Amino acid sequence: MASHPPSVSGVNPYPTCLLCGVQVWKMDYCSRKMNPNHADALLKETQWKKHRKAKLEHVMVSSKEVEEADLAKFPTMWSCVCRAIIKGPTTKFFLSGITVIGENRTESYLIPIPKNPSMARIGGRTHNLQYDDDTFIQFYAASITKQLNRFKGEHMGFVVHAHCWALLNHIIPTKVVQKKMDKFVRVARKYWRDNESWGSNDYFLRHWKGQPRIAYPGFEYGCDIYMNPLIIPEVQKAIENAKKAKKKRVQHCYSNIPLEVAIMIAEWTCPIDYTPADAKNTRNMLSACQWELPGSFWKRRLNEDIFLELNSLREAEYSIDWQALRLDLMALLSDREWYLSSGLANRERVLGFMTAIKSIFLEIP
Repeated sequence: MASHPPSVSGVNPYPTCLLCGVQVWKMDYCSRKMNPNHADALLKETQWKKHRKAKLEHVMVSSKEVEEADLAKFPTMWSCVCRAIIKGPTTKFFLSGITVIGENRTESYLIPIPKNPSMARIGGRTHNLQYDDDTFIQFYAASITKQLNRFKGEHMGFVVHAHCWALLNHIIPTKVVQKKMDKFVRVARKYWRDNESWGSNDYFLRHWKGQPRIAYPGFEYGCDIYMNPLIIPEVQKAIENAKKAKKKRVQHCYSNIPLEVAIMIAEWTCPIDYTPADAKNTRNMLSACQWELPGSFWKRRLNEDIFLELNSLREAEYSIDWQALRLDLMALLSDREWYLSSGLANRERVLGFMTAIKSIFLEIP
């Protein structure tokens, strides 16, 4: 490795996620409460708090543990938790483990990251290590546009959010991608070069974080691009409630109404373009009348494709109240202010990118 880092003039000053097109910002932009000089912020999360007392040089956990974590204290810090698709002078592209990117970064910053894709470094006793042991590898953030010749012989890596990589697995198995990683990187780079929104740099949104909502008139990209598109606590809560819910069957004078009539009444109560009040009224009506509406009614009102969590729920064959769950999800979607500020809107945005990249990936030999 070069003893003096080369200039990175012409390279993205900040790494950009190859999957969602958003720049990985310094930690002070990723959290409303965090001290930007504190490299161990993740250790303040409840699930990892026990590691703080150990005072380890490296706090290592499984990648899966990080991907499935709800960062309740610092919800926007997910955008600093990344993997890398790395290529060295004598190696093919390979997927790294997970680390937090953003502490004390400069344009010539070498990013240290675990080599093992199943491992994640979430903190440690020393912040400015050289990472000479074989557990880690250092790389320069690669440019989505043309790479400069001066970087020949260096380890270059395309950064991807850890949660974006996990989200990609719902679109195309990442095992398939890893078998043809060179092709995938080539396709993704072409996609972002052809689309103006790559490297989204929403200056006003970054400074709006933590300020009263009225201070920012809207979202440049249609939603809050700094919310986690994979882990959405409100959706997870709705699913957990549905698992616990027990269907109550109480005979009612309206219970024996023909299904066709019940559907007509339900369609009048809850039109396709429904409001939060419509969703609430429908819930009360179905609870009182004990009606079970067919899938066709819900399909026209709820796009379940965006709720990726439901796939594993169906496969596990949980005994849940699907009607109550759908009403909970409809209540979330009908709250437009919540939706645009939630990770669900960002998920819909990112899934669109991933689906387009997947199509090109599968079409090209």
